[in-house]
Amino acid sequence: MARRGVRIIDAELHLLEPYDGWAERLPEPWRSRTRITAPPGGYLDTGHLGIDLDGRGFPVPEVGEAHGPGRLVYRQGHRRWKEAPELARLRVEATPAAWLEGMDMDGIDVALLTPTLNLKLLAIDGVAPEHAAALCRAYNDYAAEFAGHDPGRFKFWGWLPRQAPEQAAEEARRCVEELGAVGVAMTTAGVDQTVLTDDAFEPLWAEIEGLGVPLGLHLSGLCQVADDVGHRYQGHPRTEVVRMAVRLPFYSQTALAELILGGVLDAHPGLRVVLQEANVAWLPWLLWRMDEKWSTYGPDQDYELTLAPSGYFARQCFAVADADESVARLAIDHLGDDNLLWSSDFPHHDSTFPGASDTFLDLPGISAESKRKILWDNGARLFALADAPAAPADVNST
Repeated sequence: MARRGVRIIDAELHLLEPYDGWAERLPEPWRSRTRITAPPGGYLDTGHLGIDLDGRGFPVPEVGEAHGPGRLVYRQGHRRWKEAPELARLRVEATPAAWLEGMDMDGIDVALLTPTLNLKLLAIDGVAPEHAAALCRAYNDYAAEFAGHDPGRFKFWGWLPRQAPEQAAEEARRCVEELGAVGVAMTTAGVDQTVLTDDAFEPLWAEIEGLGVPLGLHLSGLCQVADDVGHRYQGHPRTEVVRMAVRLPFYSQTALAELILGGVLDAHPGLRVVLQEANVAWLPWLLWRMDEKWSTYGPDQDYELTLAPSGYFARQCFAVADADESVARLAIDHLGDDNLLWSSDFPHHDSTFPGASDTFLDLPGISAESKRKILWDNGARLFALADAPAAPADVNST
């Protein structure tokens, strides 16, 4: 398959894990301590559900509730499904065949499967590390089964518990060596007030680096963590779209700064990082600012970086452009096109499906060569897919 002569990798195409029976995949005692409740007329995708993980999580919402952070998603989702019946069908038919049909509609050759429900389950403060690890094992088994229906077109990100770095390292190894994951990922939410420079993560970074797969970082639309910047808007009028606009890129920016300025990527030069579903046009500004701040304050630190901060991004990092991100050309103009990937965000209600790939291919100001690299070449190389092109020398340089 080639859409207008270009092969396409979706770097984070989402699964819609079924709510019913999800806990049945868990062993005891975690099965009894996991309750996922959809309201009457509940559905997949928008996350309008209750989560109780041994007393932690989200209360069961009322359908169409007048207040709360889920209201905007609920209303937009239902409007979008009326406009795009193809998406409405997928929220009740979450099968590999339906996903392949949707991929065919948008010309997507290979999809890197990413969770939806599990994004929320692992973005909750106070969940016992063993419980979080069990949730990840259950999801990863499900994702591997789903991908097994067409291993050539379905690849998947193994999901890791940020609450439990040591167990996350074990699960990363299981995902890659036993289940066939081509990358491992976790939330950018500061669960239990962790930051990525914490020493507790060192065994995880070393394990992922040794496995030779990338680390994905993705925020949930709704989190229950103390440091969620979205909390400041709860109860205030006309702030729902404010929260939607700022949260995902904010946490990708903080994650990138922690990994680079905190010395993680310097200590682990083989660790590759993918910033998921947070756009790319902000990268030139943030990398410039990190370079400027390190130049000013770096000499006063008790550790050193061997590269300028922007050099670590060029060497080890990737970011995912949206299908309709017309300003992605700004990142290409300043940083080049070797470190960018693409996603349709299929099958979420706020995606541009159907038509995501054509939307990106039609963006002005981005060359055909850059579009080909972003849609296929960069991802094929990163995920070690067949027919991957050779890496540019500057990407591999140290």
